[in-house]
Amino acid sequence: MKNKTKFILVITILLLILLAWAPWISDDYAINKVTEKLNGPDARFNYLGEEKKISEIPKYTIRFPFVKAVYFPSEAVFFVTFYGGVI
Repeated sequence: MKNKTKFILVITILLLILLAWAPWISDDYAINKVTEKLNGPDARFNYLGEEKKISEIPKYTIRFPFVKAVYFPSEAVFFVTFYGGVI
């Protein structure tokens, strides 16, 4: 019984590490999900007081546990979760 408990604990920890790392969320995937959420690359966004297309705004990504942040410098941050949702 103790071996089975240890095995389940190890598997659970490995799954949590995998979800926290979320290697399937690439930079391109995260940026595309945020772009879709904002109605596509031709949609307008008020960036630093100026209306610009989403495709013209610089975008950077930052990895956090369970999410990847898509950052519009000095303006907005969107989070793409490990299951593909955008917050």
